[in-house]
Amino acid sequence: MNQPAADRPPLFARRRDRRGRLRSGPPIWDIRTWKLLFSAAGLPAFVLLALCGAVFVAQMADGGPAPWGVSGPALAEGRWYTLATHMVSHGGLTHLLLNASVLLPLTPLAMVRLGVGPAGWRRFAVLFVGSALAGAALYLALNPEGLPMVGASGAIFGLWGAVARIGPDGGMIPLRSRRIRDEVLLVVWLNLATVGLVYAINQAEGGGPSVAWEGHVGGFLFGLFAMPWLAPPTPPPAHY
Repeated sequence: MNQPAADRPPLFARRRDRRGRLRSGPPIWDIRTWKLLFSAAGLPAFVLLALCGAVFVAQMADGGPAPWGVSGPALAEGRWYTLATHMVSHGGLTHLLLNASVLLPLTPLAMVRLGVGPAGWRRFAVLFVGSALAGAALYLALNPEGLPMVGASGAIFGLWGAVARIGPDGGMIPLRSRRIRDEVLLVVWLNLATVGLVYAINQAEGGGPSVAWEGHVGGFLFGLFAMPWLAPPTPPPAHY
């Protein structure tokens, strides 16, 4: 039985685990989040997923993801289009599926605050592309001669940063709040764990892909700072 909207806890309210501790991270496991995915708020996620899938097929026919990735050498050669192609290209099917599993729930969570009409789509596009470019900028700044970077992870972390700013009432949470601190610490921990895991796998197998954590951090910071500027002053009506 569905609760009346006035009686339901806000979607963006912080939850507690079984030990009573506050949990960090966007509410991607809330059933209402997945219901939102099949509403107008979730449509951009399916559009992006279709685009990434089409690019994945194209890059496999083109010899792999490397030509689609952004890097210092690629830009030096004049391949500026990689700034756009890298954010919808992926290193393999596992990479694509992992990103899709996070893109799908985060997109509607951002859209319910940005709005689901044409203006909301424009705001979402700025958030997604801006986060991806911010991630690419940080990666290029720290790895000017590095390998090509591919993946929507920078944009996805940007969505995470944006959703982290949304308070239970739809207002923007201050940067100096405990919640934002916890979100930042979770991002740091997740990246350290991912880099360590991939490094261990590469050591065991004698090489393999690395994790562009710089793209994650750059994207997250963009979303964190840009969301108050992108979101309309008055939160749209609840969609759940």
